[in-house]
Amino acid sequence: MPVPSPSSEYSQGPRPALIAMAATAALALSACGGGGGNDDGDGDPPVDIPQAVSITELEGDWVQKGCVKTGAQSFKKTLRARITGEATLDYYEGVQTFNGNACAGAPQAVGPTKLGVVSFARSEGNQALHAHWGEFRTVTGPRFGAIWTLRPGNLLCLLGDEIPSNQATLSAVAASVATIPADNCFAR
Repeated sequence: MPVPSPSSEYSQGPRPALIAMAATAALALSACGGGGGNDDGDGDPPVDIPQAVSITELEGDWVQKGCVKTGAQSFKKTLRARITGEATLDYYEGVQTFNGNACAGAPQAVGPTKLGVVSFARSEGNQALHAHWGEFRTVTGPRFGAIWTLRPGNLLCLLGDEIPSNQATLSAVAASVATIPADNCFAR
C-alpha cells in the first residue's frame, strides 16, 4: 500500500464534501433530539439536564403543606428563610394554630423564632429537583448537616444529613426526598 506524500490530497485535511456531510448529519441529529437522553417519546425533556440553582429560590415565608391534628385543634408549621449572605440564610420556624381539627379558618400565628443559620456549600439541580447541601448551626451552637430541596410546584422539603454528606449526589437526595410525604414539606 503506498504511503501518501505530503503533497497528496490526504495531507490537506478533510475534503469539503466530508465537512458538508458531517455538518448536515450534526444538524439533522440536533433537530430530532440527537438520539440521547429521554427516548420515551413523550416529548418531555430529560430530567437529568443540570440547571443553574441559587439559594434565592429558598427565601421567603413557607407553610407546611399538611395539617397536624391534635384533639380539637390543628396546626401547620411555618418556615422563614432570610438570606444574609451569598451562601447563608437565617432559618426561622413558627406555627399557625387553628380552632378545629381541619386547619380551616383564620389561623393564629405564633413566631417565627430564629432557630439558627444555614451555610450552604453547594447547590445542584435538574427539572425534577433542586438541592442545596449545607450545615445548619443552631442558635445554641450545635451543627448538623442539612439539605434543603425544592421540588416542582414550589414544594420545599428539608433533609437531615451528616457532615460530610452521606447523600452527596443529586440522585441520592432524590431517592430520600421520594420517601418524604408531601404533607411534611412546605409550600408558599
